[in-house]
Amino acid sequence: MNVTATRMELSKYRKRLKTSEEAYKLLKDKQDDLMRRFIALIKETDTLRKEINASIRHLSTQTGLGIAGLPHQMVDNLTLAKESAVMAQIDVVNVMGVNVIDVSYTVKETRPSSALVSTPLLAKTGHEMRSLLPGLLRLTVTEKNCYILAKEIEVLRRRVNALEHLIIPELRRDIRIIRLKLSDNERETISRLIKTKSLTSSSVENAVARDATNDSV
Repeated sequence: MNVTATRMELSKYRKRLKTSEEAYKLLKDKQDDLMRRFIALIKETDTLRKEINASIRHLSTQTGLGIAGLPHQMVDNLTLAKESAVMAQIDVVNVMGVNVIDVSYTVKETRPSSALVSTPLLAKTGHEMRSLLPGLLRLTVTEKNCYILAKEIEVLRRRVNALEHLIIPELRRDIRIIRLKLSDNERETISRLIKTKSLTSSSVENAVARDATNDSV
């Protein structure tokens, strides 16, 4: 470690360690909370997808029964007999510092179906298909938010791991090395002072001895 072992440097490294530990705690708490939200959202998405898939399979079977025996031209006319305009508004919602999306919408039917060319089963199927729209939009939103949260959790995981396994251990190691160097410097200083004091005492004793010798002569 190429650093000057001084009290000021030690204080600086201690502050950096304290800041890193606080940042680690905050990021870890945020990661844990986002992970809980992510797991709940995954479960909601999975349940919603299963429900929609089951409804689509049922409606596909029902549609096949409804158009059985009808001419292709009539089926095409029935398909185009009703149009709907969907007005959607996408909003951004902040969740724990992460921007996720929310969608609100309105459906406006622009062309009514003709009861003369439709059948009760097909009319029922068309109504049930249109009723799937809220679930499909909700599924789209939850899947997109799962992707957003997954990316944010991955970024947080890298930062938390870097703090936990790299930055904080290195700061603790550097603080320990600085303390050891300061302790060595203090011991060297004490040893030097003792040696200086010893030399000074010896010089004084020698001077006193010379003075006594001169006085006796």
